[in-house]
Parts: sequence; C-alpha cells; structure tokens
Amino acid sequence: MFILTCVFIVLLVLRVGNVANVIRNTEITEILYETEISYYILNQLNTLPFNDSWIELSDVENFIRSDAVSNEIGNVAEAYVNAIIEGNLDYYPTSGDIVLIVQNLEPELHQLFDHQMTDADYEHLAVILDDIIDFEGISVGYIVEDVGIDMKLLRLAVSPVLLWGAGILCAITILFTFLLQWRRIPDAFLFTGVPIMLSGLLCYAAGAILAFYPYLLGDTVFRLSRFAGGLTPLIIRHGVAFAVAGVLIIVVRRVLLLVKAGKPGRSPHFTR
Repeated sequence: MFILTCVFIVLLVLRVGNVANVIRNTEITEILYETEISYYILNQLNTLPFNDSWIELSDVENFIRSDAVSNEIGNVAEAYVNAIIEGNLDYYPTSGDIVLIVQNLEPELHQLFDHQMTDADYEHLAVILDDIIDFEGISVGYIVEDVGIDMKLLRLAVSPVLLWGAGILCAITILFTFLLQWRRIPDAFLFTGVPIMLSGLLCYAAGAILAFYPYLLGDTVFRLSRFAGGLTPLIIRHGVAFAVAGVLIIVVRRVLLLVKAGKPGRSPHFTR
C-alpha cells in the first residue's frame, strides 16, 4: 500500500491538468536569463509595430504566469497529450490555433502592449510566436524522436490509465485489508492509515528538499530543480494532504477502540 500510494501521489502531481499550476509557480525569468533566446524574445516583442510600451523580461514572466495564459498553455499541453495517445505524430499547433489562442488573451495582451489589438495584430503576433517557438519543429513526432522512447511507452506514460490504475489498486488493497481484518476493524484502519501517512510524509520531505535543499541531491538534480520549481509546491501539497488523510484514518481507529472500551459489558452475575 505504501508503494502504491507513493506512485499514486507522483502520478497525481505529474498529470497534465497541473501544467497551468506548475507554470504559475515557476521562476520563468530565471530560466530565460540562462538562455540566449531571452534577448531574441524581447527584441521581437519590442519591435512589433503595434507595441506602445517597452517590455522587460519580468513583463513576459508576469504575462506567462497569469491565469489566462497559463491555462491556455495547459490546454496546448493537453492537446499534445491527446495527440500522443491517438498516435498522431504530425500534430502541432497550427497558425490558426495560435490566432485563436491570442484572441482569447485580449485583456492580457492589451495590458502587455498597451494597445487595443486588431485582427491583423493577432495574425502578426501569431507569426512572431511561431518564429520564436517554431511549433512545427516541436511536433509530436519530433518530441518522440528527441525523447528517444518507444511510442507505446510514451502513450502509456501520458495516459490517464496509469493514474486510474494506481488509484484502483490502492482501493483494492484497502478493501482486501478490511476483508482480511474483518474481525478486527480497528486494526484495519491502522494498517491502512500508517502506509498512507508515511507515503504523504515521504512526498512532503521530497518536496521540501527540492524546494529548500536541492543541492543535497547532487549537481544534476540541483540544476533540474531550478527548471521544475513549479512542481515542488504540488509535491508538498499532495504530501501534506495524504499525511493528514493517514492521520485521520488512525484517529478513526483510536475512536473505535475508545467506543469499544466504553461499552458496558455483561454483568458476571447475570444468568439466564
């Protein structure tokens, strides 16, 4: 149960629905500063003919981390996942998709450029974004080739089947624990509560180390932790939730024991 619960927590953290949350908690400026593309992005945005403001890297970060933009990026990530599951190696966001996305971000773009966007501006911005990111160059087929993993394994990795499977196995394990301990239900609560609590504490500890002491895990993990900083709050949050759930289950066991101990027994002088 401990192993299954740990796997279940990790899959919950890594599910595609958390992409927007990860983006909102990632230090994008710090990541962009370490790449030469940051200067290219600023140059492209500041030379747009409809841009009436001067954009800094911090403005780009605030724009990307806003709720609307991070949600749109999450939708794109979900579209990639669906394409991988369907085996569509040719998928990538087309220019039409990009235009629709930027049109959905009209308030955020107005604040960024200090300009009321027109249809021509949306199309121009879509071309610039495609030039910066090169969406055709990051098609599903390119990702599969770049990752160097078998398509079947990649489809399984991004499929929600793993998450559901781990959850169902956890539920079955809990059910069998109660069936095996049906004569001692309080013990069944103990045998389920302790593994759940320990798995939550382990994930909490892992998240805390990644957040505050990543250098303890080596140089490679330290470098990766800077790019995956948005995951650590999710790991900590899920760890706390499962640890609390485990403690509550153990408390239920204690309450059952107290109730059982408080029941009046049969009088030793009673005869029938």
